[in-house]
Amino acid sequence: MAIKAEQGKNQRQGLFLAAVICSAWIATLVVSMQINVHSWTTSGILGLILLRSFLHTGLFIVAHDAMHHSLAPLNEKLNNNLGRLCLFLYAGLSYKSCSKKHGLHHRYPESEADPDFHSPNNSKPIIWYFRFLSNYLNWRQFCTLALVWLLMLQMTTLVNPNAFENIIIFCPLPLILSSFQLFLVGTCLPHQKSKADPGRQLPRSLSLHPLISFAACYHFGYHLEHHLSPNTPWFKLPNLRVEPLQRDRAKIKHSHYTQSFL
Repeated sequence: MAIKAEQGKNQRQGLFLAAVICSAWIATLVVSMQINVHSWTTSGILGLILLRSFLHTGLFIVAHDAMHHSLAPLNEKLNNNLGRLCLFLYAGLSYKSCSKKHGLHHRYPESEADPDFHSPNNSKPIIWYFRFLSNYLNWRQFCTLALVWLLMLQMTTLVNPNAFENIIIFCPLPLILSSFQLFLVGTCLPHQKSKADPGRQLPRSLSLHPLISFAACYHFGYHLEHHLSPNTPWFKLPNLRVEPLQRDRAKIKHSHYTQSFL
């Protein structure tokens, strides 16, 4: 009963935050399609791009919780449908494919079976970034995005003569920035191998204040905590922060957490 009560509480909070993120994403999309970019200051345009990038990342984080069955743990159908919707809005991604690959990432982290794996001999961030993207994006996604943006262009042209510029500035750019944010904070820095600890089997967490951690990537930087407790929703990760002296002890849980994805 206590577990279900906790799940119910997390579900209500998670769905509320998901609704806020999705609503804000839609609102900023509508606003960004209607504004005259030539009458806005550079700082204003940059601010809107960054805000949309952050909200775009939020869509992926919501979908990521759905992959771990922690968005709506008491309603599997709702959980999966919301995950599909958020991934489609994010970049036309396949929920089934992403779930399968992310499951491998949790079962076999930092190994050849991990789709996010990078060779220590070829670990330049830019090369790793493009390899990371290639595992999740394909021509089908690019065609889907192109069709969606073309449709938006046709609709926006009816109310905004600068529609093409607005589409370019406020659709692809936030997506690119968001993908790099997710890669940097959620993959590259936590899973970067170090010469001091070449045999490490668990990712590391970034030492960030919770407010900075939220701004950086919705607490995705608390990556050790996420791997040790993958079913914990993103907004509860600060409660699980592992102190540095405890991180070596956490390795004994490695065999357990690799099975806890499903």
